[in-house]
Amino acid sequence: MARFQYLVSVDGSVQSDAAVVHAARFTEIYGAELTIIHVVDSSVYKDPDLVERMETTGEMYLERARKTAEEYSATVKSTKVLVGYPFDEIVNEAAEIDASVIFMGATGISHSGHIGAVASRVLHGAECHVMLVRGGIPEAGYENILIPTDGSKDAEYAAQSGLSIAKRFNAKVAACNIVDTSRIVEARVVTAGGVGAGRHYGDIIKLPESAIKKMRQRMLDESAKIAERVKEIAESKGVDARIVVRDGKPAPEILKIVRDEDIDLVVIGYTGKKTISKLLIGSISEKVVATAPCSVIIVRGSRMERVIPVHE
Repeated sequence: MARFQYLVSVDGSVQSDAAVVHAARFTEIYGAELTIIHVVDSSVYKDPDLVERMETTGEMYLERARKTAEEYSATVKSTKVLVGYPFDEIVNEAAEIDASVIFMGATGISHSGHIGAVASRVLHGAECHVMLVRGGIPEAGYENILIPTDGSKDAEYAAQSGLSIAKRFNAKVAACNIVDTSRIVEARVVTAGGVGAGRHYGDIIKLPESAIKKMRQRMLDESAKIAERVKEIAESKGVDARIVVRDGKPAPEILKIVRDEDIDLVVIGYTGKKTISKLLIGSISEKVVATAPCSVIIVRGSRMERVIPVHE
């Protein structure tokens, strides 16, 4: 059976060093092979002598990363210094080795609180899963993992992935679904078919509070059912999981859960369904991935089974 191939890109930053630790732990736990690369940005360094010096610096980064990985008993397959545009080189190398996961610092050398430009492009352009790292792994490993779900196929793949990680680290899982009941339309316009009994075409009829309350409760109940599916999968794997249902805007509520419940890893699907099908590329997950204070794994369903076994 072929071993999983993992790729970590290093740039000498603190978050890059942390990414190596995360990658090494995953490599060791899943029996994978790790490729470590450093990219000399050809758009910044053009003079041949300067490029050569930066390549030498890159070799130092790689040696440090190799030693760190080997401290965690990870199998390092190769280390490479590449010259080119970072995004292109990272994505191309991932394709070349058929990487299942790309690990990289979320902010890179910019030290910004938001996702770095290269990480953002890799996130959107890579065909495999991506882990954006913020901070190191807790001493005992991941302790609290958050799995947002909307009931879509990719969300279920993300749940399988997150629960597999939780089982290996003996972590607790919070399965969350966010429902925005503010989307309930509390009034409707009388159409031609509704004219009569004192109602005129174009009249605005406000729904009774009791009806609105029932609609809101129905949405919350459906939300709980969606999250319950993740809990059922967790129980089948022997993982401790609980349901978290919040009423509000999805991205802010997910970030609140991360902060309020000391979450140290978020595992989220690349796409969702309906209005939250932009789980990554749209306003919801874009904000989660960009500003979450912890590490985030973005799972692409098409690669799920090649990264983490579905059946434990």
